[in-house]
Amino acid sequence: MPAREYAVDGDQGFIGLNSKDNPVNLGKNFVSKSVNFRFDRGIAIVRKGTKKLTGTSFTDTIYGSCTYTNSTGGESIVLVVSNGIYVYTPDTDTMSAKISFPAGQTIVSTDEVDVYQAQGVGYVYICRGFAKSTLRWDGVTTIAVPAAGVHHNYPNSRHAIYFGNRHIVQTDQNSFSVSHYLSDSTWSALDMFSINDGSSDRLVGIAPWQLNEFVVFMRNSIHYCAVGVGANASGDAATEPDSYVKSLATDIGCIAKGSIIQAGGGIFFLSDNGVYMLNPAGAGQGSSNTPEGMRLLTVAEPLSAPINDVIARINFNYVDQAVAAYWENRYYLAVPLDSSTTNNAILVYNFINKAWESVDVYQSGFDVKSLLVAKKGNKRRMISVDGSDGVFLFEELDWDEFGSSTGTPLLPTPDDTGLTLTADIPSPWIAAVADALTISTVAFTPYPVNGELTTRAYNFETNREKRYSSFQTDVYAPAGGVVNFGLSTTNPDATLPSYRFGSAKASDALIRLPVRKSGYFAQINITTTNLRPEVRSVSVEALVPGHMTQTRK
Repeated sequence: MPAREYAVDGDQGFIGLNSKDNPVNLGKNFVSKSVNFRFDRGIAIVRKGTKKLTGTSFTDTIYGSCTYTNSTGGESIVLVVSNGIYVYTPDTDTMSAKISFPAGQTIVSTDEVDVYQAQGVGYVYICRGFAKSTLRWDGVTTIAVPAAGVHHNYPNSRHAIYFGNRHIVQTDQNSFSVSHYLSDSTWSALDMFSINDGSSDRLVGIAPWQLNEFVVFMRNSIHYCAVGVGANASGDAATEPDSYVKSLATDIGCIAKGSIIQAGGGIFFLSDNGVYMLNPAGAGQGSSNTPEGMRLLTVAEPLSAPINDVIARINFNYVDQAVAAYWENRYYLAVPLDSSTTNNAILVYNFINKAWESVDVYQSGFDVKSLLVAKKGNKRRMISVDGSDGVFLFEELDWDEFGSSTGTPLLPTPDDTGLTLTADIPSPWIAAVADALTISTVAFTPYPVNGELTTRAYNFETNREKRYSSFQTDVYAPAGGVVNFGLSTTNPDATLPSYRFGSAKASDALIRLPVRKSGYFAQINITTTNLRPEVRSVSVEALVPGHMTQTRK
């Protein structure tokens, strides 16, 4: 009788996360859980950590921020506090002295703050809600209320953008005003637009689109608008015959203005049902290339459908504070998960892989108040502003910096101060660490970026019970890096002890571990506890028997 051959199932790389669907039904190279991981070139590697840029002497509460570009192209971060602004320059790692608001002008926690730069004028505008006047910084030392306007003054507002050399400013729950061309002091009554006035809908955010058109996101609907063509001389009003507001969608809206980002040729935004995308794929179909060609990808499901279980964990009582950024072919969406009242997690979508990639988590207390992209060392970098801890540089270190200064901290080392052989860790699979790894860093507390990865379910495309014999993985660990491997089976349920791999020197290995368990399917569980290990591939071996008559659970 011929010997039975072992069947092999596995993944030779990783491209995306699908945590919603049954792990048995996932396609090749998808995982069912990814925390703090990136999938580059098919390799799963722990994300880089955050570097704290502002010192412990910065103690003001930050209510808003924006990127500011000066006349020479240098970029800074404007931080708005209760009674003024600070200007942080990433290139020189310097913070300006506080530039104070005019006497009597303040911001409190209940104010709705929005900050933006008008590139054509060179000013930074600080909106403080409908009950307070907007303030304007001249880019040097002076903050003041904009000069008295022609017809109307600069409106009080909670949200505004600068697009097509015009200010587009929300003036109440259903209306916005458009300034004259290259002016912040000329506002005509005829250039005020109202959308769904008198309805229960309300304006959430405005996003630029193309030419002279922009998109207006309401709470329960979406519209696109234009201010006309040809009125491009300084001081020109909108061309009224060509101005319009048209409905784009009436069954879906936006829930957080900060989630609206232009990325990948479309506009991403967060709705009650998850993340959607406005896509110009339909433009040009027909007689002309018109805005009517835009289509909302709501035909089947939201873009976030594969992580709908994570979307369901969002604290919708505080989701209006969600913020997003597009950087290096990824969409980053910071949201409050579970009971958090601040943005404590970031959902990452990879445009190259066309799939969700990770749910990034951070230390308790870390609040992503805003996500900005600014130049540091002549390279575009992603920067986060924490409401109470200042400015952080993303994707920079092998650990996260957060909290108070520590003098000269050491890089966290493995749990036992050095990896040692133990009875349950066979010697071929782990090397002893001869010396504890000590790497100096800047004077803030470093925290390991702990990654978690759970593969899809390996069932060999049959619901029969299998006899799993072993699993293997191709892994790399940097000097001092620690990665743990485990395997669990379902029906019957069993979980193997975790095996740890690490080395005092950078090392890669093809690790093979015994299983000797039966089950309908098996999943490999991978966790990291130090530095940034890589996982390149995983596979399992099993015997698939013939007809079974026994119930197992």
